[in-house]
Amino acid sequence: MSKKCKKDCKCEKCIKIKEEKVIECKMDKKFLKDCICAEWSVPIGQTQTVFQTEGLKKIFASGFVSFDNGQVPFITVTFFLDNNQVGDPIRVFNNSSVVFTYTKFNRITVSCPNVDSDDPDLHECEGEICITSRYPAKAKN
Repeated sequence: MSKKCKKDCKCEKCIKIKEEKVIECKMDKKFLKDCICAEWSVPIGQTQTVFQTEGLKKIFASGFVSFDNGQVPFITVTFFLDNNQVGDPIRVFNNSSVVFTYTKFNRITVSCPNVDSDDPDLHECEGEICITSRYPAKAKN
């Protein structure tokens, strides 16, 4: 007894595993891979986009965001698909980093929270983002 893959799978070969319970799709798609790193600096009380892509919505990515210097206890990293938030915001504490794997996003922001202080040295949060993204390559005819 043979079953077909789901429509969104778009694969040519299906493998039936454990008598009709799970169907695994073997994909013959080619993916492009980019690896980029950038240092960022965000003023206290501000949010900045630290990664953005245009025209790609099926990104698969792994990477990290580090918070290397600042006078606040943490920053907040948020993923978006267009203007819609993807998942929960991630807190990254000072002098640490967080690794991530996300799909279906096209923008990442970093927010440096506002603090109530009269200290003139409180002015920015600094860190780094490194991301390895993979996205489907379009076939040439």
